[in-house]
Amino acid sequence: ARTESELLKGIVRDVLKKLAPTYPNQSKRLVGIEKSYEEIESLLRIGSSEVITLGIWGMGGIGKTTLATALYHKLSYDFEGRCFLANVRKKSDKLEDLRNELFSTLLKENKRQLDGFDMSRLQYKSLFIVLDDVSTREQLEKLIEEYDFMGAESRVIVTTRDKHILSTNHKIYQVDKLNCDHSVELFCFIVFGEKKPKQGYEDLSRRVISYCEVVPLALKVLGASLRERNKEAWECELRKLEKFPDMKILNVLKLSYDGLDRPQKDIFLDIACFFKGEERYWVTGLLEAFDFFPTSGIKVL
Repeated sequence: ARTESELLKGIVRDVLKKLAPTYPNQSKRLVGIEKSYEEIESLLRIGSSEVITLGIWGMGGIGKTTLATALYHKLSYDFEGRCFLANVRKKSDKLEDLRNELFSTLLKENKRQLDGFDMSRLQYKSLFIVLDDVSTREQLEKLIEEYDFMGAESRVIVTTRDKHILSTNHKIYQVDKLNCDHSVELFCFIVFGEKKPKQGYEDLSRRVISYCEVVPLALKVLGASLRERNKEAWECELRKLEKFPDMKILNVLKLSYDGLDRPQKDIFLDIACFFKGEERYWVTGLLEAFDFFPTSGIKVL
């Protein structure tokens, strides 16, 4: 038999489901994430009593935020409190404001200072929190880990490019690149509104997908720029991209490079320019001779 508190929680959860806003069906746009959904839901163990933090980890533009957003829309309304903090990296100089936004949203109170919140109220609530694009361990600690405020059954999702900010007690899901079939489907949906290339655009579509290396962001950016343009314009754009990379894509990928320290940048450039395909032990020994600290640096790369 269930206790009175368990019964009340069940009633509240059922009411929240009925009151949850409906979202348009995005299944056609969210190509290739069905497997990720299943694996992440298994890791989150929704309904179990422990508090679980899950890191969604992968390179820039791979679809971490898209996946976290879809999970938030699908799962968060089973919880008594919810918050999605976007672009934590870009707001890292305003962590106090982010903290206030987090607790204000969870408590549904319009407070300006952390001291004004009665966080003890959250200890009895199941919470669903997404921290999007976290770049440092400090951000994670300042936002959630310095405060023991989450009730049983709470879940936290952290999207990040850097696996090292996650601790050993966090669960980790690595987001891989799309396979070839899903890349074709995503690109064609954006450009043509259907799953396959239009007649006459098959080869051009394959060239664009090859250029993008099945990174979803690149497929979306280039797909949007080629929509409703003729084949001559596609040919011209592909020739241009061979000499001048698309800046929207480059700026996103460049964030990973900018986040490296000086020796790590030097290691990256040396490997990319001179040592591609060489044996790791030989490259490590050579870089060690120049005090580039390659053992730890290569692991970060």
